[in-house]
Amino acid sequence: MARSSARPPTPRRSARRPCSTRCGSMTSRPHLAPRLLGRLLAGREGSAAVEFALVLPFMVLLCFAFVGAGRLFWNYHIAVSSVRDAARYAARLPMTCAGLTNAGDVANIQNLTRTGTKDGSGSPLIATWTSNATVTVTVTCVSNAGGTYSGRYDGMTGVPRVQVAATPPYIESFGPLTGITLTSFTVSSQQAWTE
Repeated sequence: MARSSARPPTPRRSARRPCSTRCGSMTSRPHLAPRLLGRLLAGREGSAAVEFALVLPFMVLLCFAFVGAGRLFWNYHIAVSSVRDAARYAARLPMTCAGLTNAGDVANIQNLTRTGTKDGSGSPLIATWTSNATVTVTVTCVSNAGGTYSGRYDGMTGVPRVQVAATPPYIESFGPLTGITLTSFTVSSQQAWTE
């Protein structure tokens, strides 16, 4: 019989060895450590999450600062509007260069500034503004010696001018987070006497 030139079949090797022999620790395969470390450092799968985690505290702080600044501007606008309205009201009351004529007018102006009502029955326009002592009403005189101001002021040597100033308390909700330590602000408005 003729011999065939074919080789005998080789035994098939197992595709994978059991884990107990192929899953050794890195200490048993020190030549793989630099390659594995390089692959981990070059990987980009979690980079967005890491960047977000690094930026998140600053974004939260900035958010609190915007809310605090918004509240401050809102309270400031309320205070400016209230002293302007109170000065307009006061300018129509009887007064002389020495001051307001009626004794209760100062309290009415203070109540109007703080609550928006003359008798003070309304709630404060700014929640923490509970004291009328933060509102001052002063009357000064502008000289009309040369007849500079005519019309209603003809013949008067001085024109009364009323000023309403207020210092409402301001409590910053996020002060410890933003570093703002503002406790109050002052606004004022003045009007010439127009009774």
